[in-house]
Amino acid sequence: METRPKDNAIRQALAPHPHTVKNEGSTARLSSNFAYVTLRRIQKEQQQAERRQQRLAVAMVVGVALLGIGMLIYFCGETLWQSARMVAQQKDSMGLILPTLFCLTFFALLNHWLAKHYRVKK
Repeated sequence: METRPKDNAIRQALAPHPHTVKNEGSTARLSSNFAYVTLRRIQKEQQQAERRQQRLAVAMVVGVALLGIGMLIYFCGETLWQSARMVAQQKDSMGLILPTLFCLTFFALLNHWLAKHYRVKK
């Protein structure tokens, strides 16, 4: 029988080496950085699992928020539309809308600044 390069590679892999571990009659060759590579692989798998969980959580929050907004529009849409039309037709309504928009803008900017400066680092 003629030996092929694959056969030689298999023979070399199975041949005893000085850095082999013997367990119950079988020999296995471990690389010098086996523990490091294994730990890196475990960390990578844990990070991927954590990312999957975070994506699922974000998807669930977005889904529940959209469902809530949809239900609000479905059940109270007509009332909200009539109220908005009535407020827009009144002359004094701008006196309430402008300060409200100013306050909402201020609190949005404050929220952004606080989140940027006091974010918890992992």
